[in-house]
Amino acid sequence: MKKADSIETTNAIISINEEGIGHQYLKDNSILDIPEQLENLEAIIKVTGNKPTPFVISAGKNIIVTKDARDRALRLEAVSPINANAIVVQNLAYRLIAEFFVKVQKPKIPYKIFTDKESAYEWCRQFIKKQITEP
Repeated sequence: MKKADSIETTNAIISINEEGIGHQYLKDNSILDIPEQLENLEAIIKVTGNKPTPFVISAGKNIIVTKDARDRALRLEAVSPINANAIVVQNLAYRLIAEFFVKVQKPKIPYKIFTDKESAYEWCRQFIKKQITEP
């Protein structure tokens, strides 16, 4: 999928494609703590123009999300333009972490876990906000 816009942060590459679906890729060996979380949120707001946008989230190897960042994730939902998250997991460990987050934190926006990106993008299409134009 061709990327319409992309921003690279300390630990992520955040982009949006021409369909209006965002993608956040967490780089290999990244530690996601509150400062990185806020940096990524700022990039997400810029890439989306702060418009409601579904996102696919995928990660490289050896990603660590601190307890503080996990705890803060729900508070950031209120100020984030992300309206749905499709989490792409590449192994059992990532699946368990993603399932634990959804069950324990109980996010307010839709979350779904996938093993492949194409299915994640397909699911996200239902959350694209269409602009209604008057004739």
